[in-house]
Amino acid sequence: MNTPFHAPELRVLRQFSVVAASTSLRQAAERLNMSQPPLSVAMRNLESQIGARLFERTAAGIVLTDAGRVLEREATALLSHAHRAIELTRATAAGLAGEIRVAFITSAMVSFLPDVLATFSERYPDVRLRLVEAVSVEVADLLSAGKADVGFLSPPVDFSVPMDCQTVHADRLVAILPAKHPLASRKSIPLSALSQERFVSFSADRVPAFSQRIVGACLEVGFQPRIVQEAAHIFTIQSLVAGNFGVALVPGSTAGNHRGLARVPISGKSRLLDITIDMAYLASRASTSSLNFIEHCMAQARSGVARASSSP
Repeated sequence: MNTPFHAPELRVLRQFSVVAASTSLRQAAERLNMSQPPLSVAMRNLESQIGARLFERTAAGIVLTDAGRVLEREATALLSHAHRAIELTRATAAGLAGEIRVAFITSAMVSFLPDVLATFSERYPDVRLRLVEAVSVEVADLLSAGKADVGFLSPPVDFSVPMDCQTVHADRLVAILPAKHPLASRKSIPLSALSQERFVSFSADRVPAFSQRIVGACLEVGFQPRIVQEAAHIFTIQSLVAGNFGVALVPGSTAGNHRGLARVPISGKSRLLDITIDMAYLASRASTSSLNFIEHCMAQARSGVARASSSP
C-alpha cells in the first residue's frame, strides 16, 4: 500500500544535521544563526513528518535515536550530493564541466588532435571528451543530426544544416610506395611517374573528397589512375601498399614511418594535392564547454601556423 509522502526540505535536513552534531538545541541554533524556539518547532515538525522519534532529550543534552542516526547518515549524503549538483551545474554553465562529442577523421588524430586533446584535458579536467572516429561524410552527418558537437573533416562535404567551419591544419598528398619500389629512394617524383602503377585509393563512396582529388590530379598530368583496391581508412591503405597491392596518395602528415613503406613527396604545384582539415560546428547550439574547446583548437591552430612560418 503506497502512502503519500513529502520529503523534508533540504533546509530542514541541514538544520537537523547541525542539531545532530551539537550537544544542545541552543548550541545548534547559535551555529545556524537563528533563535532556539523556531529550531525546536522545526525539529518537532520533522519528527512528525517522518513519523519517528529522532532525538532523546536528556539532562546531558540531546542524543540521537537509532532512527536519528540513520537520518543523519543519509541526510549528510543527500546534502553533499545537492551541493555537488549545484557546483557541477555552475561549472557546466561556466564551461568547466560537461561533455563534448568530438567526431574526427583519422588524419586529424594523426596530425592535429593529439596535442589539442591533451592540453585541453589538462586545462579542463572535468570536461569529458567523447571521441568518435569516422570518415568525412560521416562526420558531416553526425554534426548535421546533432549527434556531435565538434567535427574534424576534410572538405568539401555537404551538410544538411549550415555549419560554421574553420581550417585548423594544412597538408599535402604524398606518394607512399612499397619499400623496394624503384622510386622509393627518390627525394621527390612528378605525379606522372606513377602513370603505369596500380593504385590503392580512398573509397569513392565513403571518402569522395580524397578520391576525387586523387583522380583529378592524375587526370591533370595526363593519365587515369588504375585503381585496384579501395579503402576508407588510411591505415588500411598503408597496409595494402606495404603488401605490394599498389601505390597510393595519402596526406603527408599520416605517411610516417610504416614498416615496408617509403614516403615520397610529389613535385609540381597542383592545388588538387593541397588539402586541409577543417573544424566544423554549429555555434548557435554550442555549449560553453564546446565553445571553450573550439577556441582552444583555434589557438592551437594559430600557434601551429606561427611555428611553421618561423621554421628555417
